[in-house]
Amino acid sequence: MSESNNISRQPSRRTYIDSTNAKSNHRRKTNRRPIRREVSAGGVVARQEKGIWLVALLKTTHKRGEVWVLPKGHIEPDSGETAAHAAKREVQEEAGIKDLSVKDQLGITRFSFQAESALVQKTVHYFLMTTQQIQLTPQKEEDLIDATWQPFDKAVQMLAYDTDQDMVLRAQQRLTGKTPPKHPHAGAGPKKRRIHT
Repeated sequence: MSESNNISRQPSRRTYIDSTNAKSNHRRKTNRRPIRREVSAGGVVARQEKGIWLVALLKTTHKRGEVWVLPKGHIEPDSGETAAHAAKREVQEEAGIKDLSVKDQLGITRFSFQAESALVQKTVHYFLMTTQQIQLTPQKEEDLIDATWQPFDKAVQMLAYDTDQDMVLRAQQRLTGKTPPKHPHAGAGPKKRRIHT
């Protein structure tokens, strides 16, 4: 097989460089990271038990270990799904909560992280939801390994990400009228700062 035939079979996006300028071209090529944009939706699900509000939390595995998070997942825009519908669907799937009422939007977070193949710029829409269902069933297919109901204050301490903590505090304020503290990020788990609006 000739060299020209071999090159023609390579993907068209591959860049070929001449050997005289190989080092600088390689540096430029490797410094460029592809960007992937993702939009997700999820919720703070609350229920009352003996006058106390409880929040649904899910435990998942992370590269830093096991962490507690809020239920959330990708919006399916090709099917015309709205953020509110996606949030309800994801909570139903991930936490196994069927009896679910979506109240209102709590906020939107935006953050970036490095995946294996690209820099991911992620937007997450959060909604306040209520339920009377007690049983939680974590979705094993999504690597969710545990689920629990916790009071607001304990939930904030357990959650791994400060934006999840912020959303729980917003939900608490909406449901109880209690004003959250200015700097609520005092949980013991690993934290990743994210921007929310």
